[in-house]
Amino acid sequence: MTTFRRTPALAVLAGTVGLLVVAAAPVAAQGGEGFLFKRPSIRLGVRGGYQVARAASDLFDFTRQQLTLDRRDFDAASVGGEIAARLSERADLALTVSFARSRASSEFRDWVDQDDLPIVQETSFLRVPVTVDLRFYPWPRGRRVGRFAWIPRSWTPFVGAGGGMVWYTFTQEGDFVDFETLEIFQDTFRSDGRAPTVHLFGGVEYSLSPTLVVTLEGRYGWARGELDRDFVGFDRVDLSGFQATAGLSARF
Repeated sequence: MTTFRRTPALAVLAGTVGLLVVAAAPVAAQGGEGFLFKRPSIRLGVRGGYQVARAASDLFDFTRQQLTLDRRDFDAASVGGEIAARLSERADLALTVSFARSRASSEFRDWVDQDDLPIVQETSFLRVPVTVDLRFYPWPRGRRVGRFAWIPRSWTPFVGAGGGMVWYTFTQEGDFVDFETLEIFQDTFRSDGRAPTVHLFGGVEYSLSPTLVVTLEGRYGWARGELDRDFVGFDRVDLSGFQATAGLSARF
């Protein structure tokens, strides 16, 4: 069975932000106070936030009915990054990736073992979307001064849409009840897969300096994936949900 190493999202985000700040420092020095010597064409960033799973398919319904799980047990902190290329003053094309994994312990609601002890298990839900996004800015992001200098706006809203693929793993391991024989058995049920996804998003960018930008964003994505034979009899798994993030980017 494949095991995913659990890395704290905030630690990964903090480390990558530090690398971005160091990498952007020479560019900031080149531009001086409040401007760059050229309009930036590439943006590299990291982000962290929280992903709220819709969890609306029958697999989640069955799990919540039989086990002491709630819909919000499938939500998770997320960490990710992006690289974006400027298409024009008001549009970017970006490649984004994020990682979110929830873990929740539970027990059967209506069943106990022969010693009246709870029948316990653990459920994990991993989602890794990789998407291409088109981001539109209703206002120009900066202005030229002379032939070489470019001054960014202090803040700029944006909207956009995108699509790609989302990889997922849904795992339940522990003790379970055979509803036909009423026997208790230990097992691991697992499904890995991928599915196409589309999403809409919007947010705002705030310039900390000519090179460093803070981004606040909310996006909603839609996706449904096929389940492996461990979950035969269930419809496709719901991979949709809302994600709110805050990020730090460097312009180059």
